[in-house]
Amino acid sequence: MCLNGIKLAINAGKESCDAKRPCSTCARSHAHAVSHAPPGASLPSKPECTFDESEASSTPLFALTDMQESEPVPAVSDAPKNKYERLENRISELEGLLREKTRALRHSEARLSADAGSPLYTGPSDSTSGLVAVSSLTGVPSPIPSPSFRMDLMWPNWPPELPSPDLLRHLIEVFFVFHPHASRLFHVDEIFLERLRVKEQRPDSFAEQHAKLAREGAERMNILGSAHSMRLSVPLGLNMCPPFHSITKSERPPSILPPARTVIEDETRRNAFWLAYAIERQHGCGNGWALSLDDQDISQLLPVRVDQFGQGTLVPPLNRQWAHARDVLTHHPEETTDSFVLYVKGSILVSRTKAFNMRFRAKHFAGDSSVVGPVDEFQAQDSVDPRGSPAFIELDHLASSFNRANFPQHLRTPITDNVVDNHLYTAFLLPHVATIILHDPHADIAKSGCISAVKILTAARAILDLIYDVSNTSFDITLLDSFCSFCWFLSGRVLVRFLQAALEHHKADQIATFRAEIDFIQ
Repeated sequence: MCLNGIKLAINAGKESCDAKRPCSTCARSHAHAVSHAPPGASLPSKPECTFDESEASSTPLFALTDMQESEPVPAVSDAPKNKYERLENRISELEGLLREKTRALRHSEARLSADAGSPLYTGPSDSTSGLVAVSSLTGVPSPIPSPSFRMDLMWPNWPPELPSPDLLRHLIEVFFVFHPHASRLFHVDEIFLERLRVKEQRPDSFAEQHAKLAREGAERMNILGSAHSMRLSVPLGLNMCPPFHSITKSERPPSILPPARTVIEDETRRNAFWLAYAIERQHGCGNGWALSLDDQDISQLLPVRVDQFGQGTLVPPLNRQWAHARDVLTHHPEETTDSFVLYVKGSILVSRTKAFNMRFRAKHFAGDSSVVGPVDEFQAQDSVDPRGSPAFIELDHLASSFNRANFPQHLRTPITDNVVDNHLYTAFLLPHVATIILHDPHADIAKSGCISAVKILTAARAILDLIYDVSNTSFDITLLDSFCSFCWFLSGRVLVRFLQAALEHHKADQIATFRAEIDFIQ
């Protein structure tokens, strides 16, 4: 039957198609269009009459032209199988194919993730098979992945935010070479030895674990981070070592950590504690806050030498020093001392100095004999001079004796062959910082005979000498311990005070000297 006739019949509801070829309806429509066509219009020479196919055909119904017919056509009665029903069936079929394609894509993505996490993953050779199958099923072309598709997943579960494995390994090695504390906080063999990973038959998850830890740590990092670390060390049991645990009976164990499995693990925990201690004490030099953990609550062994730590050597307590020993800041046995041990001892000295300043008034008020001098028993609280007290004199002596003359022979210079020992260089700075902290509150710069003023000026210039030493090398000073910059700042601040006094008294020779020293620090 003529489809044009059907269309006209549907629109007009009158004439029907007579099944001729061409049908009379199309012939009349063509004649009407020719007689009423505007000049220059292009019309076919004979009527276009399109007949439908058999009832079993799946050809879409709407292959109708948009020709307009002025004469109405009656509706078609008793038509073949409803074309609309067949069209709806076709639409349902296409929707089913689309859903199947979506499921296939999801399955392909799941297989991609599974392949990437499998140790047997061999590359991207099968990465396009699912997409090609879907394309052939639906007839819709799918985008073909580039040749590099999934090539970045050659390592199992490699985090996309990290650099490539080779680059990250290189960066880690650089970290161990240049960071001052890396060799003490991490044991290289525990991280890099392939034989351990092969033995345990596990994938290399070091990068993923530590990337997550670093991200979490960065989110929590703030000005109180070091204090938080110190407080956390108490329930972890890092501040004490047997046999110096509390005598109080408690249901809780001294540490929430299980016992260390190896010597290296035990020493790593101890190193982590001493690094947290040193950083917290050093940060405390720049504020007037109380320290987070009292030195009297620390009964821990000092670290072993770096070579012993690297080899995993067990050093019994009898051959080591305790942090709470009375001679820990004056006795430095060569067989147990290296630059990191001196670094820790210097931090202990700074800690004791700050604690003295923080607690002096309270202890003096309580009548503590360690802070009461021979002539100040009846002086007003504000006018008490602590420099005559036994505790002040002891700290002053410790700060002045903690120097290269009393260090082991191999630890008397922090710079050797243009190479700077980070820990030893900082250890050389720490006693001068302690001297400045101890004497600065009592220094009268305008008074020429003030012992404390002389002490802080001597300490500031000793720090300046160490700045001269490191500047004479090609060493990158940005690789030094971050506390070094604070030490330099402290030296500059003392020199500025003396420059101000020289300006007030018009001492031209001193003005020029102090300006030159300050300019060099800047």
